[in-house]
Amino acid sequence: MMVVAALARCVMKKKALIALGFIAGIVCVRALIAAPGWFKERRDNRQFIAVNNVTPERLIARCGAPIGDETRNLYPMIARDMSYKSPTRGTVTFKFSKTAEESSDWVFMSMQDAAGNAKYDTPEAQVNAFSCLDSRK
Repeated sequence: MMVVAALARCVMKKKALIALGFIAGIVCVRALIAAPGWFKERRDNRQFIAVNNVTPERLIARCGAPIGDETRNLYPMIARDMSYKSPTRGTVTFKFSKTAEESSDWVFMSMQDAAGNAKYDTPEAQVNAFSCLDSRK
């Protein structure tokens, strides 16, 4: 009777370990399937934050001095265009604006090539065109 009970416990332990291993395997496979999506989302968020937080001062700190910097007073706002030489895209122009109030902050409006042909509408396109915008570098 004792031998049968011990044998039953051993069989139940093995079945429990098999079930636990199966569940752990399913969880690992699901994590491996979802991991590329997590990495892409993380990269997209980093690029979105890097591009949306760019100001003229941060742009100069990250990318160096511009080859052209023009500020125009268009009351009630101030517009600023900064041009940089891109290693792959020629000259890239960054457009910023702010209100004429002294406490106002610069807002990044757009990024385009000097001829105005190419517009970089997504953070990914902006970082690909001008890599020093990436917050990881």
